[in-house]
Amino acid sequence: MINIKIKVNDANQRVDRFLQKLMPNAGKNFLMRMLREKKIKVNKKKCEPSYLLLEGDDVTIYFSDETFEKFSKGRREVFNKTKIEIVYEDENVIIIDKPAGLLCHVSNNLKEPNVVDGVINYLREKGEYNPRDEQSFVPAISNRLDRNTAGLVIAAKNANTLRTMNELIKNREIQKLYHAIVRGKMDFNGILKNSFEKNEKKNMVKVTKDGEKSMESVITTIKSASDFSLVKIELITGRTHQIRLQLKLLKHPIIGDNKYGDIGFNNSLNIKDKNHQRLVAGELVFPKLEGDLESLSDKSFKSKYLEELIDDYRSLTDE
Repeated sequence: MINIKIKVNDANQRVDRFLQKLMPNAGKNFLMRMLREKKIKVNKKKCEPSYLLLEGDDVTIYFSDETFEKFSKGRREVFNKTKIEIVYEDENVIIIDKPAGLLCHVSNNLKEPNVVDGVINYLREKGEYNPRDEQSFVPAISNRLDRNTAGLVIAAKNANTLRTMNELIKNREIQKLYHAIVRGKMDFNGILKNSFEKNEKKNMVKVTKDGEKSMESVITTIKSASDFSLVKIELITGRTHQIRLQLKLLKHPIIGDNKYGDIGFNNSLNIKDKNHQRLVAGELVFPKLEGDLESLSDKSFKSKYLEELIDDYRSLTDE
């Protein structure tokens, strides 16, 4: 029999989700059956999978030590020692300036550098996180960037901050501004909305006439020359490859984007890192905030890679 006391980072989540994090090898259907058959109880009572755990709750799992160890074995305790560049930090939040070429999350190759592992190791070295002290929580990021997109990424140090930050992003209360260099003389200014579908095998998205999901952006042309333009994009939705696809639809693909752009044209350019699209998550603007996130209230942050993007534009246009 295993007895678990719910800690602050475990609270305010459904018991079924807690159990899946606690025992990643057990399988969701098996865990649901264990709840139904009272092999897993909360506060000595049968509970529904949707029950929201409270700090101090007692979870009792009627498994042998060997069975519990087998089901919980998949939890990672070794993380890649990726160096991260921090532009802001307080007791709840870290804002990282991610370079192009660095993944946000761990890939199938567990040794590949990524932002999340960098955050975890940074907090471990500071003594602010120990995976053996946590039952379900792992520091995580609230906004994800493509590997070859540079810019600002928000990481949460605790579960409550992660939930709050995810909610702020979901409700579009945090303004996320991107900048890109695109091919051609562009003069579009306005809102672009498209239905789309994703091809999981190719990891690409395409526009459809009547798709169930839509993507929406506010696009502004800042500067325009004969062959290149500098544009600003504010995301209304946050879909996979949204900006890259929508700029392609406007017939102004992002420079360096070999998936949605022109590989031959990109290779002909006299620029460094030709395989990195010239797209930067350059600015974050926070609303009026209270409570644990009050220190971020009305603050804004800029990525150093935004200045590099502007320098690239000047170089391409001989400004």
